Amino acid sequence: MQIDASSYKSYIPGVIRTIIYYDVFNYPVTLDNFIINCNKIKEESYLCKQALDHLVKIGAVYKIDNYYSLRPDKKNIDRRIMGNKRAVEWMKKARRFSSIISFFPYVRGISLSGSLSKGYIGDDPDIDYFIITKPKRLWLTRTLLVAFKKIFLINSHRYFCINYFIDAENMEIEEKNIFTATEIATLKPIYGGKTKINFYKQNSWVGKYYPNYINHEELENLNGRIKPLTRATEFILNNKFGDWLDGYFMRFTIKHWSKKYSSNFSDEEFDLVFKSEKYVSKHHPRNFQNKVLHEFRERAQRVCEKHNLPIEEVII
Repeated sequence: MQIDASSYKSYIPGVIRTIIYYDVFNYPVTLDNFIINCNKIKEESYLCKQALDHLVKIGAVYKIDNYYSLRPDKKNIDRRIMGNKRAVEWMKKARRFSSIISFFPYVRGISLSGSLSKGYIGDDPDIDYFIITKPKRLWLTRTLLVAFKKIFLINSHRYFCINYFIDAENMEIEEKNIFTATEIATLKPIYGGKTKINFYKQNSWVGKYYPNYINHEELENLNGRIKPLTRATEFILNNKFGDWLDGYFMRFTIKHWSKKYSSNFSDEEFDLVFKSEKYVSKHHPRNFQNKVLHEFRERAQRVCEKHNLPIEEVII
């Protein structure tokens, strides 16, 4: 196969975008982190390497050992290596807790998100779960899981951070940006393979940022069997009482969040940070997404201006 020697230039915006984004987290990246930027792994991944080499040559990126970063900082590389090692053990814990979550009624898909999904655990760790539920039972499922955490885990967020729920009929993520694209592209599916395949189909827009982010073979082999005890519980709640419970828990939770947090945000910010509809529940009181996006755009602006890179193609 012959590819034009200048083809790597089209990969530069995506490659530098990834480096800048992870730099917000002080996280040097390796060549493996760029695989999801490539359309065909075997045929074109080396073009990412050529783009990286070019960025190193012009001084936009530093390479230390096998790591790439905006800064020649060995400390962050050592920090990453330690965090990657911790993540191996934490992944075992996450799978055990995911197994517990899969027994809860109306759970149809479980993925790990946050830092663990990227293979890293820091000094103040937690495990984030992204959960897909059966339609019209999201808030009931969420409340049962929160109750489990409060009663049996003493409300610990360390191993059981359940901040994002969607239902299986409304899986397209409405906020489309580098933050949400990265979170979707790096999700680690644990349960509900068929549901997750449909989720990725409904979020094909992520390909704008990461053209090669889906492993269909892995998803097809992912267990999604509903346990007999779960089916029995759902049978009991598949009625008007279950409908009422779901609506009640939704109203109660929104009222609680509004009372506790509304003074900290504008109405627009509150609706984003605590996105609450019948089909979605998001609980992010630190407004982390906006902070990351703001910092990403500032860094991208500085890097692109300094090295004459196409800012409009980097910030998309």
